[in-house]
Amino acid sequence: MRSPYSPIQLLTRLSHEQLKSPHQVLGRIVTLLFVLHAAFYFNFFIQSNLLAKRIKDKDVIFGLVSIILFSVIGTTALSQLRRWNYRVFYISHVAIANILVIPLYLHVHHIRLYVWEVILVNALHLVLRFASQKIYMGTITLLPGTNLIQIRIPLTSLSSALSWQPGQHVYLSLPTGHSYSPSLTDQLTLRTKSNPFTVASLPVQDQHLLLIARTLNGHTRQMAAFARSLVKGDATGAAAEPEDTTPSIPLAIEGPYGASARLPDLAAYDSILLVAGGVGATFVLPIYRSVLAFYNVNHTVHPRVRFVWAVQRLADTQWAFPGKGEEVASGEEDEEEGEVMDTGRLATVSPPAIEVHVTRGAASTLPLGENGEEIELAEHEQLLSMEEEMKKPRKGMVLKTGRPKIAAIVDEVFGKGGRVAVISCGPKRLTSKLSDSVEQWVKQGIEVYWHEETFGW
Repeated sequence: MRSPYSPIQLLTRLSHEQLKSPHQVLGRIVTLLFVLHAAFYFNFFIQSNLLAKRIKDKDVIFGLVSIILFSVIGTTALSQLRRWNYRVFYISHVAIANILVIPLYLHVHHIRLYVWEVILVNALHLVLRFASQKIYMGTITLLPGTNLIQIRIPLTSLSSALSWQPGQHVYLSLPTGHSYSPSLTDQLTLRTKSNPFTVASLPVQDQHLLLIARTLNGHTRQMAAFARSLVKGDATGAAAEPEDTTPSIPLAIEGPYGASARLPDLAAYDSILLVAGGVGATFVLPIYRSVLAFYNVNHTVHPRVRFVWAVQRLADTQWAFPGKGEEVASGEEDEEEGEVMDTGRLATVSPPAIEVHVTRGAASTLPLGENGEEIELAEHEQLLSMEEEMKKPRKGMVLKTGRPKIAAIVDEVFGKGGRVAVISCGPKRLTSKLSDSVEQWVKQGIEVYWHEETFGW
């Protein structure tokens, strides 16, 4: 269950995405027990010369159907298939899990109580998910020179989203440009075509929700195509909007979810190490901004904070570091003002800058477009232009080239002593290297709080 009211989440204090590993283990155990159950009965039927008769009985037929469906669930959940087409895995996993209750119910009488429990929990899950879904009006655009999608949703002063915590995520359904109806078809689309997006803004300060995602296959590719269509005209073929405006469309948002709502009081730690890779900064940046509140005059002790962000191209950071005249994502005033207004008061201590490590040069071409080399060259020129624009001095950013030396960074942070909080989100190779480096200090008895945000399997 995605809902935070799930008994398992309440008992474990874990969010639903953190329960994927035990879910996999329990699924394998259940499947193994069903296979053994079937194997033992087949052995019994063969030894008793009952196989020819029992194989025609309804209870055995429904049992065989159940075993086959369990096998299909296990097969479609293999990592190779998930990487090939996640949507096939997801839809088949959910659909078969719901269909399974029918042959199980008809298999034997004494299992029906548990089947009704499954139906009850599933119904409760759907009700809670429906209750957590709301329709917002927002814009969806492609960031120039990148393969990033940006969704921006303005909030009113009465919106419940203003209370959302840094680092929480939502599920965004595939937009259509039309208002969603309560029809069964639309509801099915919303349930099967939604992706998790971390809220990259601080709603209470920014008065809007900011979602950033990289264009891959499936849902995000469809969203990118939809965003391009909005530049030329709306999805219904209406007249195009002016180039400097983006039409506002209805967006179905489900949430918020995420374990970040249970993060400890970071002010109690002596050092805070934040590490992000690529769009993983959508999770880390809001937490970093909330940490900046410790630099307010009301805080006499300021934790040592270091934020390391590795990106392939500098253009990928434009959503976090807008230029002059653009909306400031970090909630800070222009540098000329000489004041930091994150918490509404003057800061007496300069907050730490974000170390942006660019691991690849702008010469790396973007993927080839549908129309061939002309699209590639146009995107390449756009990338070069944005790379040059981002090299202009940006408030709160220190620009570095090459991959960050994680082990050296960890040693420097931990070498100052005290309690340390480490929060990361990014590619597995980056977070694994970070974990290995932190582990060496844990073995020395250093008190560490560790949180790694991931949606991977």
